[in-house]
Amino acid sequence: MFLLIKKLGSLCSRPEKTSGAFDFVVYLFKLEPDTLAKIKSLTFELGAPTETTPPRIPAPASQPLPELFETPRPKINTASEPEPAPAASNAPAAAPSAAVPQDIAQPAAGKPGQNAGHDAPFVPSAASRKKTEPVKPEEKPREVVKPVGIPVQPSLRGKTKWSVELPLVPTHSFQTLISGSHNRFAHAAAMAVVENPGLMYNPLLIFGAPGTGKTHFVHAISYGLSSSIGQNNIFVTDGIKLSKGVDLAVKNGTIDKLSETMSKVKVLIIDDIHLLMLTDTNKKHITKWLNEFMTKNKQIVVTSVFPPKSLGGLEEAVGFQFTQGWMVDLKPPAPQAYKVVLNQLLQGMDVRLSEEELNSIFSRRGVPFGEAIRTLGSMKKLEKFIVNAMSPATHAQLLDMMLGFSEPKLGSSITEEEYGPVKNWKPAAAGSWFKWGFFYPKGMKQEAPYVQYRLHERSVEMGLKVEWQQIFMEEYNPDELFGIPFKVGDFASEQNVNGIIIMGPQPTSALGAQEAEFRHITLKILDSFLIKGAWIQFSQIKAASSYTKTLMDLL
Repeated sequence: MFLLIKKLGSLCSRPEKTSGAFDFVVYLFKLEPDTLAKIKSLTFELGAPTETTPPRIPAPASQPLPELFETPRPKINTASEPEPAPAASNAPAAAPSAAVPQDIAQPAAGKPGQNAGHDAPFVPSAASRKKTEPVKPEEKPREVVKPVGIPVQPSLRGKTKWSVELPLVPTHSFQTLISGSHNRFAHAAAMAVVENPGLMYNPLLIFGAPGTGKTHFVHAISYGLSSSIGQNNIFVTDGIKLSKGVDLAVKNGTIDKLSETMSKVKVLIIDDIHLLMLTDTNKKHITKWLNEFMTKNKQIVVTSVFPPKSLGGLEEAVGFQFTQGWMVDLKPPAPQAYKVVLNQLLQGMDVRLSEEELNSIFSRRGVPFGEAIRTLGSMKKLEKFIVNAMSPATHAQLLDMMLGFSEPKLGSSITEEEYGPVKNWKPAAAGSWFKWGFFYPKGMKQEAPYVQYRLHERSVEMGLKVEWQQIFMEEYNPDELFGIPFKVGDFASEQNVNGIIIMGPQPTSALGAQEAEFRHITLKILDSFLIKGAWIQFSQIKAASSYTKTLMDLL
């Protein structure tokens, strides 16, 4: 077990004890080709027979995996089998409808970009996943043992098909949190919650723009509390997982078990409360739990991208005031603090950039940390796929390939000559490993196939030989301000895809003026649905770098 965790490093969660003396589960946060090869090598080494161990019967040969393999839902059970296997599935959920805050109002039912004419906004259904645990036919499942201090993964509490709880990220702790003027008050409030949960700072609302560290605080508070009150007394979730989890628990008849869990825990932490999707099914349970927590002086911590004044609609809908306790905001860090955090990220991801490169690519542009992590992760994939002894490239050059700093500005107007090859090109037939969907803004029906064709051509140029099955092409209304991200997530989850390509809105549209926020929320929702997302700016549809980054985001 120690060898496995040591070799997999930050990709690996803490071991989770299940039943039996030597029965553990370890989760991977990512599964890429080199990680898969390392797992196979390790499990083969650990499972090799010794003088005192009888030889194992070889397992049947498995199906060959595609050359560019990364499962969209990597959950690995290394407890009992020598070869881990990803286990995840999608299950449809009921399509609910209810009111939410005006700032994040949900759309009316229908396909993305269409209005059904209902006053009540539409709230999408969610994809789901289920982890099956092997049980021998002659044995009865034994009671799960949950040791204090070890984060409990979502599938062991609230046995719904949808993962209600968030797995904790080991690198997000108070020890790795850079404190400064941008987050000093939030840090003090968070520490007070850890020392005395349920007292003065209750509920605690942490709000701030994307990339200011809200999610880091969520995990840091969770780890801090786990050492004092035990992880079993903490329930960590986010707005999407909670609302969809309750819907599915009601549907599957497990809501009583989830309610029992909520009655026993002492701390409820909800990341991205602004993404809470209330329905007639889940509202009464969520409202009851929140108010019971306050009545019993149990701690509540929530985070939001939007400021308190924008949460009035949500508070009215859920029947609970998130602003009745203590509110602290997170600001973008000062340049020096930004560099400290960014250098910490670069070191953790083994990325080498000079001071000037770091400034020009990230610091001067004020790239949010979440976006920086996403970009650096895609860059590391690019390094694995194309860099070798014959074609060396620095990390700055790889980032330029994806971000296009040195590319000329080509605009978005497509000539007849440029569109010519698109007419004779078709996406791969059914049966491809990758299953992607495509969203484009209304009025861009001609540009949509052009983007698909350029993506294919770019994969050929890079030698990736990537073929994908185009599951759907759907338009959205870029002049509809509220609810489009939820429509995108709902529709994508119901189509059983593992990747989504989104063509950004025209700059002159209503959503075009808020593209950064639109992009952040949409990708966040897709991430909660366990679907990879890639974004192509409308103004960059002719840039090769856009398609390089899209491929890396999806593979």
